[in-house]
Amino acid sequence: MYVCICNAVSEGDVHRCVSAGADTLKQVKNACGWKPGCGSCTARLAEAIGRSRVSASAESTAA
Repeated sequence: MYVCICNAVSEGDVHRCVSAGADTLKQVKNACGWKPGCGSCTARLAEAIGRSRVSASAESTAA
């Protein structure tokens, strides 16, 4: 599912950025190549980052 339509960034893209070490909203935006747009995606992005952090944490404890 797309998190940002303006930049065509999906939840998978966000997950890959978080897995690669991006931790903050700004870091994820930079890692995903975000360009300024309408801004309506900010809440969805924050939620996606939170889900990715939980997923990454679960993956690391399972290993």
